[in-house]
Amino acid sequence: MTELAAVPANPTGPYVFVCYAHDERAAVLEQIEWLRGDGFKVWYDEAIAPGSRWTEDLAQAVDGCAAFLYFLSPRSVSSRYCLDEVHFALECGRPIVPVELTPVTLTPGLKLSLGGKHRLFMHRMDAAEFRRQLARGLRDAMQGRKATHPIETRPAAEAPRLPFEPRAAVSWRPVVFGVFTALLVFVAMMIAAR
Repeated sequence: MTELAAVPANPTGPYVFVCYAHDERAAVLEQIEWLRGDGFKVWYDEAIAPGSRWTEDLAQAVDGCAAFLYFLSPRSVSSRYCLDEVHFALECGRPIVPVELTPVTLTPGLKLSLGGKHRLFMHRMDAAEFRRQLARGLRDAMQGRKATHPIETRPAAEAPRLPFEPRAAVSWRPVVFGVFTALLVFVAMMIAAR
C-alpha cells in the first residue's frame, strides 16, 4: 500500500476527520485511501506539522470537520486521545459516524456519548457493502441528514414495571407519588395546626 498524503491542516471544503488507534493504522489507512478515491476529503493526524502544537491542530481539525469518523477497537475505546477527540466532536456538534473495526465493548462514557448513534460493524460485513454504507452514512452526516442506511442499533431500555402493570401506568407513577406526598404533607399540617 502506498503512503497517503494527509489533507493539509486547514483543508478547504467539507472534510471527514478520522479518529483511530495507531495499532489499527494499516486497516484505517486502507479505508482512508478508498474514501479519497470515492471523492471524500479526509483529515487524519498525519496532517499535523512537526513542531506544531498538536492539540491545537487536532482541535481545529475536529471543529472544522463536516463529519467525524470514529474507528472503534479495543485500543481506541481506551485511548485517552481518541476519547478526548470524540468528546470534543460532541461539544462542537459534529456528526459522528462510528465504525467497529473489531468487536468492542463500549466504556460507560462512550455508551453515554454514542449509545444512540448508529454503528457500522465492519468486522461483520462484506467489504463492498461496508463501503457502500459508510459512504452513504458519511454523505448523510456531512449534509446534516439523519442516517438512512440500515445499521444495527440497540433498542432503548424500557422503564421497569410492576407485574401486570399496564404500559401507560409507568408514566403516571411519578404523578401519583407526587399527589400522594402532597396529601400526606397537607394532613400532617392539619394535625400540627390543632
